[in-house]
Amino acid sequence: MIDRTQAPELHLIDRLEIASPEIAHLDNGIPVYMFNSGKLDIAKIDFLFDAGSRYQKHPLTARFANKMLSEGTQSYTAFQIAEHMDYYGAYLGKMAFKDTSVVSISLLNKHLEQVLPVLAEIINQPIFPEKELLNLAKRGKQAFIDDQQKVSELAAMHFNQQVFGKNHSYGKLIEANDFDHLNTEYLRDFHQQYYLPDTCKIVVSGKLPETLLPLLNQHFGAKKSTTTSNASFGNFSLDSGSKKEFIPMPKSVQSAIRIGGISISKSHADYHKLFILNAILGGYFGSRLMKNIREDKGFTYGIYSALVSFQQSGMFFIITEVGSDVCHKAIDEIYGELKKLREEPVSLHEIDLVRKYLSGGILRSFDGPFQTSERFKNLLELNIDFKNYYANLINTLNTITPEQLLETAQNYLLEDAIFELVVGKKMV
Repeated sequence: MIDRTQAPELHLIDRLEIASPEIAHLDNGIPVYMFNSGKLDIAKIDFLFDAGSRYQKHPLTARFANKMLSEGTQSYTAFQIAEHMDYYGAYLGKMAFKDTSVVSISLLNKHLEQVLPVLAEIINQPIFPEKELLNLAKRGKQAFIDDQQKVSELAAMHFNQQVFGKNHSYGKLIEANDFDHLNTEYLRDFHQQYYLPDTCKIVVSGKLPETLLPLLNQHFGAKKSTTTSNASFGNFSLDSGSKKEFIPMPKSVQSAIRIGGISISKSHADYHKLFILNAILGGYFGSRLMKNIREDKGFTYGIYSALVSFQQSGMFFIITEVGSDVCHKAIDEIYGELKKLREEPVSLHEIDLVRKYLSGGILRSFDGPFQTSERFKNLLELNIDFKNYYANLINTLNTITPEQLLETAQNYLLEDAIFELVVGKKMV
């Protein structure tokens, strides 16, 4: 009989059996990465384009070009597209990021023949109708103005600019009047230049039918690239702001804090060590920041740290909201935790605790074909080898030492390289 009073023994991952995707190419050269597994007759298809905001010449172009793909095509109105997808139970998702833009569809396999022709028009033949653009821009502007009243949103908007600079492709700030200057010509030009077979990768996952690849080739393999995209487009010259900035919001009760700076990305040899160090600092609920500033001091409901990877850079940041009356104290505690990591080795007990937490998270992240394809897609965008990345992560997780973590903190958590932004009441 199982002793319910004893927690089950935890085992570390010594290796991770990851299924490699089957790779094929459409007639026009688009690579297709297929994760064929699962029990349900459902497929998820992700189209990745090198069409993120760093490629745009005018603010908001990448976002609205992506958003408006389903707002009308040469054969279908926005209403007809929505009605068609709803009738066949297909979920259409669209999102634009710094480097890439993604179009995703999830549907039952038996409806592939009915849905893929419409999806092909959405991706290849959008018309960007003026009326729909005006409506979306109006709503987007109002949402943007509303967000300007939230300390957390305002901090998120301004911190990238503070770190990278106002002219850097990862630091450009949106303004309310940018929504007024949107026009369909910008969107059409952007679509024609960046939604091309040459900039496209397709990732499919689920219990995939034999008909899927021929259908993809039929509807997406014929189009040829008529222009040449500039794959390295973007301004990456750093012009950072001051190390400490304050944006006043006198009526706010809470103050938003962002502390961090430019860091390494997932392609760097030291990334896995920094990933583990970040978990110790603020990457999970039992982290040092959470224990200190939430549990011990009671300054906040939540605080965390994170690493973000772009194609041309990386970023590290700590984020929280605290009462304006304890903002100074919270910031001091944050710098204190960073200093401890640079000066004091992490105990073997704490390393073991985080090692087990991260091991469990890694296993959960590969629970099924859709989760696996998401992990693959995130690395594909950065041109990182999928299996080697996780093999190296598991090895680092199992062998990391206090001395390595101390060295990592001394290399990548230097106070001289840290930026600080506070949005809220004036601190006293």
